[in-house]
Amino acid sequence: MTAAQQEAAPKPSSDEISQQIVTDINKGALSPGEWLKQIDLEKRYGCTRIKVRDALTNLHSKRLVEHIPNRGYRVPQPDPLRIRQVGEVRALLECHAAVDVIALATDADIEILRGLAEDFKQAAYHGSSFAQIEANYAFHGKLYSFCRNDVLRETMLDLRQRGPAAPVGQWQTMDQLQKATQGHFDLIDAIEKRDLPLLQARITSHISGSSTAPDAG
Repeated sequence: MTAAQQEAAPKPSSDEISQQIVTDINKGALSPGEWLKQIDLEKRYGCTRIKVRDALTNLHSKRLVEHIPNRGYRVPQPDPLRIRQVGEVRALLECHAAVDVIALATDADIEILRGLAEDFKQAAYHGSSFAQIEANYAFHGKLYSFCRNDVLRETMLDLRQRGPAAPVGQWQTMDQLQKATQGHFDLIDAIEKRDLPLLQARITSHISGSSTAPDAG
Protein backbone atom coordinates (compact mmCIF):
# COMPACT_ATOMS: atom_id res chain seq x y z
CA MET A 1 0.00 0.00 0.00
CA THR A 2 1.39 3.39 -0.98
CA ALA A 3 1.68 6.32 1.43
CA ALA A 4 -1.20 7.99 -0.41
CA GLN A 5 -3.37 4.88 -0.01
CA GLN A 6 -2.51 4.67 3.69
CA GLU A 7 -3.50 8.31 4.08
CA ALA A 8 -6.83 7.67 2.35
CA ALA A 9 -7.61 4.48 4.32
CA PRO A 10 -10.44 4.80 6.92
CA LYS A 11 -9.17 5.68 10.38
CA PRO A 12 -10.24 3.36 13.24
CA SER A 13 -12.79 4.68 15.73
CA SER A 14 -11.97 5.15 19.40
CA ASP A 15 -14.00 1.99 20.19
CA GLU A 16 -11.94 0.00 17.67
CA ILE A 17 -8.73 1.35 19.18
CA SER A 18 -9.99 0.35 22.66
CA GLN A 19 -10.55 -3.18 21.37
CA GLN A 20 -7.11 -3.31 19.80
CA ILE A 21 -5.42 -2.13 22.99
CA VAL A 22 -7.24 -4.76 25.08
CA THR A 23 -6.37 -7.46 22.53
CA ASP A 24 -2.70 -6.45 22.57
CA ILE A 25 -2.66 -6.52 26.38
CA ASN A 26 -4.16 -10.02 26.38
CA LYS A 27 -1.68 -11.21 23.75
CA GLY A 28 1.24 -9.81 25.71
CA ALA A 29 2.13 -7.31 22.98
CA LEU A 30 1.61 -4.63 25.65
CA SER A 31 3.17 -5.83 28.91
CA PRO A 32 2.06 -5.23 32.54
CA GLY A 33 3.46 -1.93 33.73
CA GLU A 34 4.17 -0.68 30.20
CA TRP A 35 3.44 3.01 29.63
CA LEU A 36 0.86 3.67 26.91
CA LYS A 37 2.36 6.72 25.21
CA GLN A 38 -0.18 8.43 23.02
CA ILE A 39 2.29 9.20 20.23
CA ASP A 40 3.30 5.52 20.07
CA LEU A 41 -0.32 4.32 20.02
CA GLU A 42 -1.14 6.85 17.33
CA LYS A 43 1.51 5.29 15.09
CA ARG A 44 0.74 1.72 16.15
CA TYR A 45 -2.95 1.90 15.26
CA GLY A 46 -2.80 4.46 12.45
CA CYS A 47 -5.18 6.91 14.10
CA THR A 48 -5.42 10.44 15.42
CA ARG A 49 -4.21 11.57 18.84
CA ILE A 50 -7.76 12.54 19.81
CA LYS A 51 -9.03 9.00 19.08
CA VAL A 52 -6.19 7.51 21.16
CA ARG A 53 -7.02 9.84 24.05
CA ASP A 54 -10.72 8.90 23.85
CA ALA A 55 -9.83 5.19 23.79
CA LEU A 56 -7.59 5.48 26.85
CA THR A 57 -10.22 7.48 28.73
CA ASN A 58 -12.77 4.77 27.91
CA LEU A 59 -10.48 1.96 29.07
CA HIS A 60 -9.59 3.83 32.25
CA SER A 61 -13.30 4.25 33.06
CA LYS A 62 -13.58 0.46 32.88
CA ARG A 63 -10.45 0.02 35.03
CA LEU A 64 -8.72 -1.77 32.14
CA VAL A 65 -5.76 0.62 32.13
CA GLU A 66 -4.27 2.75 34.91
CA HIS A 67 -3.95 6.52 34.86
CA ILE A 68 -1.15 8.10 36.85
CA PRO A 69 -1.66 11.88 37.26
CA ASN A 70 0.96 13.99 35.45
CA ARG A 71 2.51 10.87 33.93
CA GLY A 72 -0.02 9.15 31.70
CA TYR A 73 -1.60 5.72 31.18
CA ARG A 74 -0.09 2.28 31.63
CA VAL A 75 -1.01 -1.39 31.52
CA PRO A 76 -2.03 -2.52 35.04
CA GLN A 77 0.31 -4.70 37.08
CA PRO A 78 -1.48 -7.80 38.38
CA ASP A 79 -1.85 -7.85 42.16
CA PRO A 80 -2.92 -11.38 43.25
CA LEU A 81 -3.69 -10.34 46.84
CA ARG A 82 -5.90 -7.43 45.79
CA ILE A 83 -7.61 -9.60 43.17
CA ARG A 84 -8.44 -12.18 45.84
CA GLN A 85 -9.67 -9.54 48.30
CA VAL A 86 -11.88 -7.86 45.70
CA GLY A 87 -13.33 -11.27 44.83
CA GLU A 88 -14.15 -11.95 48.47
CA VAL A 89 -15.98 -8.62 48.81
CA ARG A 90 -17.84 -9.17 45.54
CA ALA A 91 -19.01 -12.59 46.70
CA LEU A 92 -20.38 -11.14 49.95
CA LEU A 93 -22.26 -8.35 48.19
CA GLU A 94 -23.58 -10.41 45.30
CA CYS A 95 -24.78 -13.21 47.58
CA HIS A 96 -26.69 -10.58 49.56
CA ALA A 97 -28.19 -9.14 46.36
CA ALA A 98 -29.19 -12.65 45.25
CA VAL A 99 -32.21 -12.39 47.54
CA ASP A 100 -33.64 -9.66 45.30
CA VAL A 101 -32.75 -11.61 42.14
CA ILE A 102 -34.76 -14.62 43.32
CA ALA A 103 -37.66 -12.42 44.44
CA LEU A 104 -37.91 -10.11 41.43
CA ALA A 105 -36.63 -11.86 38.30
CA THR A 106 -39.61 -12.83 36.13
CA ASP A 107 -39.71 -15.59 33.53
CA ALA A 108 -39.26 -12.90 30.87
CA ASP A 109 -36.20 -11.57 32.74
CA ILE A 110 -34.73 -15.06 32.85
CA GLU A 111 -35.07 -15.33 29.09
CA ILE A 112 -33.29 -11.99 28.68
CA LEU A 113 -30.49 -13.27 30.91
CA ARG A 114 -30.31 -16.44 28.81
CA GLY A 115 -29.96 -14.34 25.68
CA LEU A 116 -27.16 -12.31 27.27
CA ALA A 117 -25.44 -15.54 28.34
CA GLU A 118 -25.65 -16.72 24.71
CA ASP A 119 -24.13 -13.41 23.60
CA PHE A 120 -21.19 -14.00 25.92
CA LYS A 121 -20.84 -17.57 24.64
CA GLN A 122 -20.62 -16.27 21.06
CA ALA A 123 -18.05 -13.67 22.10
CA ALA A 124 -16.07 -16.29 24.02
CA TYR A 125 -15.70 -18.55 21.00
CA HIS A 126 -15.79 -16.09 18.11
CA GLY A 127 -15.27 -12.54 19.42
CA SER A 128 -12.40 -10.32 20.50
CA SER A 129 -11.22 -9.90 24.08
CA PHE A 130 -13.00 -6.55 24.18
CA ALA A 131 -16.26 -8.16 22.95
CA GLN A 132 -15.97 -10.76 25.72
CA ILE A 133 -15.57 -8.05 28.35
CA GLU A 134 -18.53 -6.06 27.01
CA ALA A 135 -20.80 -9.15 26.83
CA ASN A 136 -19.78 -10.21 30.33
CA TYR A 137 -20.53 -6.74 31.68
CA ALA A 138 -23.94 -6.73 29.95
CA PHE A 139 -24.90 -10.06 31.54
CA HIS A 140 -23.92 -9.02 35.05
CA GLY A 141 -25.39 -5.56 34.60
CA LYS A 142 -28.78 -7.17 33.96
CA LEU A 143 -28.30 -9.51 36.91
CA TYR A 144 -27.58 -6.58 39.23
CA SER A 145 -30.55 -4.60 37.92
CA PHE A 146 -32.83 -6.58 40.25
CA CYS A 147 -31.04 -5.22 43.34
CA ARG A 148 -33.36 -2.81 45.16
CA ASN A 149 -30.52 -1.02 46.97
CA ASP A 150 -29.09 1.56 44.56
CA VAL A 151 -25.83 1.97 46.47
CA LEU A 152 -25.28 -1.79 46.61
CA ARG A 153 -25.93 -2.10 42.88
CA GLU A 154 -23.53 0.72 42.05
CA THR A 155 -20.87 -0.78 44.33
CA MET A 156 -21.18 -4.21 42.71
CA LEU A 157 -20.85 -2.72 39.23
CA ASP A 158 -17.81 -0.73 40.33
CA LEU A 159 -16.12 -3.78 41.87
CA ARG A 160 -16.72 -5.77 38.69
CA GLN A 161 -14.26 -3.41 37.04
CA ARG A 162 -11.49 -4.08 39.54
CA GLY A 163 -9.23 -7.10 39.77
CA PRO A 164 -10.98 -10.16 38.33
CA ALA A 165 -13.90 -8.01 37.28
CA ALA A 166 -11.73 -6.37 34.64
CA PRO A 167 -10.63 -9.58 33.02
CA VAL A 168 -7.70 -8.42 30.89
CA GLY A 169 -5.56 -11.54 30.94
CA GLN A 170 -8.09 -13.50 33.05
CA TRP A 171 -9.42 -15.61 30.19
CA GLN A 172 -6.14 -16.78 28.72
CA THR A 173 -7.18 -20.36 28.04
CA MET A 174 -10.20 -22.00 26.45
CA ASP A 175 -10.84 -23.83 29.73
CA GLN A 176 -11.18 -20.50 31.56
CA LEU A 177 -13.57 -19.20 28.91
CA GLN A 178 -15.63 -22.39 29.06
CA LYS A 179 -15.92 -22.11 32.86
CA ALA A 180 -17.01 -18.49 32.60
CA THR A 181 -19.54 -19.35 29.90
CA GLN A 182 -21.01 -22.28 31.81
CA GLY A 183 -21.06 -20.19 34.98
CA HIS A 184 -23.56 -17.79 33.44
CA PHE A 185 -25.93 -20.61 32.50
CA ASP A 186 -25.52 -22.15 35.97
CA LEU A 187 -26.59 -18.88 37.56
CA ILE A 188 -29.67 -18.76 35.32
CA ASP A 189 -30.51 -22.36 36.23
CA ALA A 190 -30.45 -21.51 39.96
CA ILE A 191 -32.63 -18.43 39.40
CA GLU A 192 -35.11 -20.47 37.38
CA LYS A 193 -35.31 -22.99 40.24
CA ARG A 194 -35.85 -20.09 42.71
CA ASP A 195 -33.15 -21.73 44.83
CA LEU A 196 -31.38 -19.02 46.85
CA PRO A 197 -28.70 -21.22 48.50
CA LEU A 198 -27.83 -22.72 45.12
CA LEU A 199 -27.63 -19.30 43.49
CA GLN A 200 -25.37 -18.00 46.26
CA ALA A 201 -23.10 -21.05 45.97
CA ARG A 202 -22.86 -20.60 42.23
CA ILE A 203 -22.17 -16.87 42.54
CA THR A 204 -19.24 -17.66 44.82
CA SER A 205 -17.92 -20.33 42.44
CA HIS A 206 -18.33 -18.06 39.42
CA ILE A 207 -16.39 -15.22 41.05
CA SER A 208 -13.58 -17.52 42.19
CA GLY A 209 -13.41 -19.21 38.79
CA SER A 210 -13.74 -22.64 40.36
CA SER A 211 -15.82 -25.53 39.11
CA THR A 212 -19.59 -25.32 39.17
CA ALA A 213 -21.10 -25.55 42.62
CA PRO A 214 -23.09 -28.75 43.10
CA ASP A 215 -26.88 -28.71 43.23
CA ALA A 216 -27.86 -27.66 46.73
CA GLY A 217 -31.02 -29.72 46.57
